[in-house]
Amino acid sequence: MKTAIIKLNIADYSKCSNIWDMQRQSDLAVKFQNELKSGNHTTYIFTIDDEFIGEISLIKEMNDKDYTIPGRRVFVSRLIVKYEYRRQGIGRKLVEFITQKAKEEGYSEMSVGVDLVNYPALRLYIETGFDRITYIGEDAQGEFLKLLKTIR
Repeated sequence: MKTAIIKLNIADYSKCSNIWDMQRQSDLAVKFQNELKSGNHTTYIFTIDDEFIGEISLIKEMNDKDYTIPGRRVFVSRLIVKYEYRRQGIGRKLVEFITQKAKEEGYSEMSVGVDLVNYPALRLYIETGFDRITYIGEDAQGEFLKLLKTIR
């Protein structure tokens, strides 16, 4: 079994449907594709034997200082692991990988938004160093936190 984390090439975008239901979430799929094309959004894919299993993205500008500050703070988005591969450490590997990428790009902080009811994600982010709450709020999906991590 060969695992790797690769940068998503826009030509391979449709392969993300192996991770999440792009047809059912077609509006989100189009939005995601447009963000990738803009260059503001960089996505990395966890593969097993070249099959797309998980993804995570870095977003450089969100027009929200809780999430992004040019040259200092970058936003982590779209951590998704294919259902049958969850709870195997893939999410943690993706967060650790993206932290190293952000550090290499010169960022000193990372932010993330997480729904309060998403206990596995909340636990993962806290365990991987997202230790400061910058905002507690509510949107159409419910209550959420904005968390911050210092990159060392």
